[in-house]
Amino acid sequence: MEPYHIFLVILALFISMLIGISLLTSRRQKSVTDFWLAGRELGAGIIGLSTAASWINASALLLATGLFLLIGVGSIWVWVFPNIAALLIIAAISGRIKNIPALTQPELMEIRYDPLIRAPVAVAITIMMVLFSVTDFIGFKLVLGTFFGIKPLYAILIMAISVAFYVSFGGFRAVVWADLPKYALLAGLAVSVAIMALLLPVREGLSITATAIARGPDWWNPFVMGGIMGALVFQMALLPGWVAEQDPWQKIWAARDKKSARRGLILGAGLMGLIYLCCFLTALGLSALYPMPTSEVEAEMLYPKFISDNVSPLILALLTVGFLAACMSCTSTFATSGASCISRDLVQRHIKPGATMKEMLTINRALIVVMIALSASIALNLDSIMEAVIIATVIGTTSYFFPIIGGLYWRRATKWGALAALIVGGGTQIALILYEIFWLHKSLDTVSPFLTEHGVLVGLTLSAIFFVGVSLATPPTEAIRLAPFFPEVENRVFTSQSFHVDKNSALYRDVMAKISQKISGERAHLNLSIDLQPVRADGAHISGELDWDSYVERLKSMQARWYTPTGSHIVYRFSQADMLACIKMVRGDLHQIWLSAEPKVAQIDRLKDELYVSYGEIEDALIEFGLSASPSKS
Repeated sequence: MEPYHIFLVILALFISMLIGISLLTSRRQKSVTDFWLAGRELGAGIIGLSTAASWINASALLLATGLFLLIGVGSIWVWVFPNIAALLIIAAISGRIKNIPALTQPELMEIRYDPLIRAPVAVAITIMMVLFSVTDFIGFKLVLGTFFGIKPLYAILIMAISVAFYVSFGGFRAVVWADLPKYALLAGLAVSVAIMALLLPVREGLSITATAIARGPDWWNPFVMGGIMGALVFQMALLPGWVAEQDPWQKIWAARDKKSARRGLILGAGLMGLIYLCCFLTALGLSALYPMPTSEVEAEMLYPKFISDNVSPLILALLTVGFLAACMSCTSTFATSGASCISRDLVQRHIKPGATMKEMLTINRALIVVMIALSASIALNLDSIMEAVIIATVIGTTSYFFPIIGGLYWRRATKWGALAALIVGGGTQIALILYEIFWLHKSLDTVSPFLTEHGVLVGLTLSAIFFVGVSLATPPTEAIRLAPFFPEVENRVFTSQSFHVDKNSALYRDVMAKISQKISGERAHLNLSIDLQPVRADGAHISGELDWDSYVERLKSMQARWYTPTGSHIVYRFSQADMLACIKMVRGDLHQIWLSAEPKVAQIDRLKDELYVSYGEIEDALIEFGLSASPSKS
């Protein structure tokens, strides 16, 4: 059987497995939280494996190995170190991130600042995710073209259709569970190629040691690219963008607790280190087998060339599926991350806040397909892996790094400072990229080392200056938005609420019986559904359909604790700074309201009582709309 036919058979089996995972996980999708964050129930192991799989794709294998070949050890500052360091930094700040019950970074920024900042950041993140996804398609079309001579269009269609199908059905839970076999395939690919690359020269009587020495001291010098200052410049240019990248933050929000999030990201960094070590060993072996490459693209393509020259048809087919698995893992993560911004931060927030959960799940699936189709279309017209990654990274770095990280740690940051940083930093960066492409027709690096990677340090500096300066020049953010982020503000905002409930009443027992409870790590998941039933008013029968926006405003006017920091589609009963533990109200369907809370285990009994109190407040507000409420099992 031809290698290509073997590949198609194995590919069909692999995709069938992914579809099976997707169909199984789709059964657990009830809300947008289930679709985008797997119900906030992920443990450290799955987070670690998924993080590593989604941050290393086929392009990364080619790029890292190519950079080692072309530059040597010093290339770690360009790619390897920033990737691993970014995950470790995110792990270090994961406690702050996990405290906020957001689904996306723009939602977090609205909680912290104001609705004004949300839509621009959502657009910036979506652009980043599209460009990151483009690199996966580029890598796979290069691999299939090298191995089997497949046209780019067909390679991209294979990957786009596969990813669109299983992600749109299974959501984020399907993405992370499918990452487990994908990382196994990726690691198997990297380890196998490294072993082959080291053994083959020995069999042919070549000395890897002699070749390594012949590369010269510069190849082994970790600071060959501008010394320590050059390494520092690269970290300043790349690390902020990768630390602020949304997809690992979503894994933090999907974790069952802070400990799982932190340990998972640290594990992911270690698993990435294993893959990059294999890339370095592969580069050592390839340097003994092939002449020194003269360009980045030539260096990148030695990886698939070595495979196609030296393995059997069966092994070639297996390794190709490994490449596909790596590409699909990253693309699925980027697609869900970008589509979640469009869905949550634009559609649900501004266009259709009263949408039911069923409507939003349909919209979510459609947006996944749109994101993948857009990325695939762009990839057909690009060949440079590095450029797509760098452009996406520097735009994110200069636009919203300081607003989002500063918002977590600097109490004086304001919405106007965040907006100024976004506009000035991101605008400067886009202008510099356009200037380089259309005016200079060459890299800005040739002008000054401080303009490394499209002048990102200029955009980053301006972003920082405007963020701090405008924040200090504008009124401070209101305390209620600061309280979830800064414990010292909490006591000024929240007063303890004591409420009495009649635990002997039939209604109390009925509500308690309908509350579903599940323990996940250090937190519990409490859920209560409320069925809406029409009542007769003035002799007329009410339709039973609730005007959601009007109802939310009425509830807020009747009960001061109900609060909408991110729009009317989600309403919090703001009784404490721990927003995860607060009662949350969303629209289930046309005739149902859903209540939920994620308190720490020690708070379960109190939050169940608060659910009962919330039920009563909701029922009182419904009367004006000709509706009554009855609790039902979630």
